[in-house]
Amino acid sequence: MTNITPEQQKESKKIQTPIKDEPSLKGAFVSVMLLGGFLVLSWVAVFYLFISRN
Repeated sequence: MTNITPEQQKESKKIQTPIKDEPSLKGAFVSVMLLGGFLVLSWVAVFYLFISRN
């Protein structure tokens, strides 16, 4: 017979739980890249207007 404390029982339960798959974040990454590209293009367009106006 082994003497297992409640803390050890909790730890053994934590180890036995299966690891859940994390959701894919590819869509979020693409959305952020598109938004970043839009912001960069906007800044470049405004900078070009500023330079070309003399």
